[in-house]
Amino acid sequence: MAHLPELISDLAIILIAAGVTTLIFKKLKQPLVLGYIVAGFLAGPHFDFFFTVSDKTNIQTWAEIGIIFLLFALGLEFSLKKLASVGHTAVITAITVLAGMLFLGYSAGKLLGWNTMDSIFLGGMISMSSTTIIIKAFSDLKLKGQKFTDLVFGILVVEDIVGIVMMVMLATLAGSGEVSELNMLKGVLKLSFFLVLWFVLGIFIIPLFFRYTRKDLNNETLLIVALGMCLGMVVLANYIGFSSALGAFITGSILSGTRESERIEHLLSPVKDLFGAVFFVSVGMMVVPAQLVTYSLPIFVVLLATVIGQPFFSTVGLLLSGQPLKVSMQGGFSLAQIGEFSFIIAGLGQGLGITSEFLYPIVVAVSVISTFTTPFFVGRAIPAYNFLQTSMPQKAKDFLDKYTEDSPSNDKKDRDWRDFLKLYFASLIIHSVILTAIVFLSFNYEQFLPVKKSGFFGALLETFLSLLLMSPFLKDLLFNKNSRPELVSTLWFKKRSNRLPLMALLLLRIIIAILFILVVLLRFLPLHPLIIVLLTLIIAKIIYSSDWLLGQYLKLEASFIINLNEKHLRERKKEAESNGEENNIFWLDQELHISLFEMNEGCECIGKSLKELSFREKLGVNILQILRGGKHIDIPGGKVHLKNSDTLVILGTEAQIKLFGSANSNWFKELSPHMTLRDFLIQQEIEDEKSPLLCYAVIVNDKASLLGKSIKDSNIRDKWHCLVLGLERGVYTTINPHISLIFQKDDIIWIIGKEDMVSELARADLL
Repeated sequence: MAHLPELISDLAIILIAAGVTTLIFKKLKQPLVLGYIVAGFLAGPHFDFFFTVSDKTNIQTWAEIGIIFLLFALGLEFSLKKLASVGHTAVITAITVLAGMLFLGYSAGKLLGWNTMDSIFLGGMISMSSTTIIIKAFSDLKLKGQKFTDLVFGILVVEDIVGIVMMVMLATLAGSGEVSELNMLKGVLKLSFFLVLWFVLGIFIIPLFFRYTRKDLNNETLLIVALGMCLGMVVLANYIGFSSALGAFITGSILSGTRESERIEHLLSPVKDLFGAVFFVSVGMMVVPAQLVTYSLPIFVVLLATVIGQPFFSTVGLLLSGQPLKVSMQGGFSLAQIGEFSFIIAGLGQGLGITSEFLYPIVVAVSVISTFTTPFFVGRAIPAYNFLQTSMPQKAKDFLDKYTEDSPSNDKKDRDWRDFLKLYFASLIIHSVILTAIVFLSFNYEQFLPVKKSGFFGALLETFLSLLLMSPFLKDLLFNKNSRPELVSTLWFKKRSNRLPLMALLLLRIIIAILFILVVLLRFLPLHPLIIVLLTLIIAKIIYSSDWLLGQYLKLEASFIINLNEKHLRERKKEAESNGEENNIFWLDQELHISLFEMNEGCECIGKSLKELSFREKLGVNILQILRGGKHIDIPGGKVHLKNSDTLVILGTEAQIKLFGSANSNWFKELSPHMTLRDFLIQQEIEDEKSPLLCYAVIVNDKASLLGKSIKDSNIRDKWHCLVLGLERGVYTTINPHISLIFQKDDIIWIIGKEDMVSELARADLL
């Protein structure tokens, strides 16, 4: 008979023990995680009444695979949209808990006489609550759907992300062998750079790959492809110096935004359950009964720190975020335990050989005990709140009431600045990371490609190719526009004091772009520094003036937005179709408004052309009509000059029209309240039955001469007196697209114009 490998016999013991114990725990209505830990204890080397595993090393390998698939599955449940939806409350609370519990855990470890690394890891372990246990407790107590439970789930989402970051940082500390601010800063910067780079490249590449291979992806192939992507990123993350868990989580997070995410999650479920079970069983194998007795005091101290510290810091965090005391205490008391991530962090420390062996069973024991105490703490939240209300001084109650009442209104202050800064720094960071990656590759391409330098002309070629790759992103930095350009103008005209910081921030983007150009030129061209500086400024000017580059960037940006929001956009489109809103312009009707502005006497814009005034480029609005002497000029071109007493019919979003009025209050007076585009078109049809303005949807096919042209180059407005209102590209829609946006095959373009002009335009084979 052939010899059976120990790996198979050990796996058989693990799964049989896990199957039996989990059935029992299911009957007892206890979390399955506890059943797996008990199974590991029974099948481990420290319990002799049953068969035990013979090769502990193999089990550690299975456990490592289990962590990878657990984190991959966690990433599939996570998305950037989900993170944004949890709001500031979850972020503030999670950071408060993390800081507080890290300090408390470190202090408890030092109090027990442990070394620095054990104490730091203890703080990391007790700062993470258990998603599985909390969901089970809420379900048993029928609490799901309440306000505090939604907040708790949001906090758990942020804690999962923080847990990933913490694992990377702890591994960095372990690798350096010392705790220092410099090592921490290096670790944070390195992690931030690669996180942004991986997410950006992943969002560009992975959805595109699925789009081209969707027809060939059956369930079997999709599972293999997804697991290949996961393990490939694991290897890459490990090669760069990060944990395998980080690579798995990132891959899952990127895939979570694709159309295939639900299929992948469904296909991965049995794989995750299998290896997850092996991981938690391996946790139970680390429990040494003798150590539980020996370390009963540390177990008690750590348990006390957990069940007191977690509710306290969670409650404080929720209060700081502006939640009422009752909700804060309910949420805080729900988080009084540690769970799955604690095991993973403990396993990381032991796997790296930097934590003591006793730490693992202590954390497991605390997790098991806190699991059973969780329902008690959840149930005691209201009595504790009632006691606090009766014993708290009136001044303290008044302060809390005032703070929690004022917080929502305070959150609305300076919303324009908040929105602008959020977009500004997100754009700046993403562009800087991409440009840094391109620069790094251009400086080190010889390591990846068998290409040798060939003198000055070779250096020129390297410079040209590097700048060509960088140019679309440099264009956006120099162009000083983000996805909400009207925010800049709104802040500019809102207060004069806003103008200096705005100019400084916009100048910062220009300086960063110029520095990237300068670095490339200094690296490749052996020229005098003054010549390099002059070339840098000339190249920056060329990039800034190029409409073609802006069109290329807008194409990349649209592709990124489609990939990032594909799943969400398709769900929204399906919902619209189910409501009978397919193939209509409701999304335009609801967003676009019309308003009339009369020119003031002596207005400085009299005699200027619309091209000179460039209202669309600066403020995002379009001139739909000019009312002049009882007549009207429909969709005037850029060469039309304004005359005294003209009335402009302005088309744009409500915010854009409001901005137009405030920015040009000395030139124009608003005559009427806003009306929607639909109401305006109906009114036009009634008043001008012969030739009203109408909206049309046209599709760009592969034979159209419009294909590959920008809105500006197509000359639709000046030549055909038609205006592009919006564009649909698959599930992506945009209103008032920028004039540099390039039309692609199968784009649906919404155009407004006279019926005869649109017909003539179509006959000219432009569409």
